[in-house]
Amino acid sequence: MNSFKRLVGAAALGVALLPLAAFAQTDGSARMAVTVNDYTGASGTAHWTVVWVTTEAGAFIKSLRKQGPSITSSSWNSHCSVWYAAKAGSSALDGYSSATASNYSGTNSPVILTWNCRDAANNLVANGNYKFWVQYAEDSGQGPYTTNGLLWTKGPAGSTNNYANLGAKFTTMQVRWTPAAVAPTITSAAPTATGTVGVPYTFTSTATGTAPITFTAPGLPAGLTMSPGGVISGVPTLAGVASGTITAVNGTLPNATQPFSINIGSVPVTIGSVATEGNNIILGGTGPANGIYAVLSATNVGQSGWSPLATNTFNALGNFRFTNALAPATQQQFYRLRVP
Repeated sequence: MNSFKRLVGAAALGVALLPLAAFAQTDGSARMAVTVNDYTGASGTAHWTVVWVTTEAGAFIKSLRKQGPSITSSSWNSHCSVWYAAKAGSSALDGYSSATASNYSGTNSPVILTWNCRDAANNLVANGNYKFWVQYAEDSGQGPYTTNGLLWTKGPAGSTNNYANLGAKFTTMQVRWTPAAVAPTITSAAPTATGTVGVPYTFTSTATGTAPITFTAPGLPAGLTMSPGGVISGVPTLAGVASGTITAVNGTLPNATQPFSINIGSVPVTIGSVATEGNNIILGGTGPANGIYAVLSATNVGQSGWSPLATNTFNALGNFRFTNALAPATQQQFYRLRVP
């Protein structure tokens, strides 16, 4: 008895997990185009046309087009029995409906329709494989139909499917699935709340929705920018708190927004040691760990123009060591350390 209970529990867990993947739904529309070429025949029966949609396994969903007598007429069984049997008495009809046509011009060929992927109860059908079918009537007996159906896949990705001609009966057959545009939703957390002057800052924002999605972020700290792809990067140049809003757009409203506040701090930089080694001046000092620094020099401390000598990075402990080779005739040299 205990073993039986454990087996039942395991089976119940498996059933509960199935709907997570089996019933995903993507809204959108499927456009079918089929050229009907064989219009021979003298009677009005030659101008009947029906279109319907099923699952890949053949389960009937609804009729999408009826050109001919009443949808419930048993006369359909004589000329379009494939559709008549598939619908099994269903009168669900979505799309074009008209009495028998006098000819095949205009709406009868090519047959073009768009299905909104709703079933007979107007519920959005699950993602998966579906088939469109077309059948038309001839003067006597059964009319031809799109053998095996036009198979296509409903899912997050759009697709265009072209099919081989079926003799001279059906040509130029295509199904185009177009997912509905989905407004963006920002999925990443707010940007890192702290940074340091001189230390490279990077953060990536992400969002779901119909691509392409473009990001903007006015109000970022000085030195930082956001790329259209959502990457905030740069080197902060000023200490202080900067606040703003990240916005993600893709042309479908509403846009996604996310407020941020980034506090940029500063670490004092110092030249703590100066040593000579021949004609070399060796400088040592401290600053922000992994921060970017610039060394500038001048021969006169009072001069207005300081020349940059090098740009480098403090190590992980915030230390730096810099060697400058002096010309033999140099009498004096002054140095400045700047971040960034």
